[in-house]
Amino acid sequence: MQMPQQKPGLFHKNMPQQPDFGAVQEDISNVSRRLRTLEEGFTNLRRALQVTDQNMLGKNKAFATEIRTIVSDISDIKSDINNIKEKIIELVNDLEEAAKKEEVKVLEKYINFWNPVKFVTQNEVETIVKDILKREKDKSIEK
Repeated sequence: MQMPQQKPGLFHKNMPQQPDFGAVQEDISNVSRRLRTLEEGFTNLRRALQVTDQNMLGKNKAFATEIRTIVSDISDIKSDINNIKEKIIELVNDLEEAAKKEEVKVLEKYINFWNPVKFVTQNEVETIVKDILKREKDKSIEK
């Protein structure tokens, strides 16, 4: 703040100096303007922070839902894997009980050796026996 130069008065040689209120008024206006600018900036920052907080909360909820879904999917996959393991174990046990290639070849040799195609059924045997008995009976009647 600048003091004005003193001018001699009528009755006194030197008049006491009075402060320059215009400059003080200008300084106060300047400070007031700067304060309003800072307050507006602070308000804008507060709004931006509030929007950011709301966005973070929304994203947090979405992530939590997504994580729950993924955990559920992982549990389902683990269950499916355990079921597949059980099926594989059953399949391995069934394969261990199944006949091996060599055993099937041995059975094939025996079947070919016995030649079951030439076997007769019980009905065929009974028919053959009846025919033979009938022929014998007819021969004995002819004599």
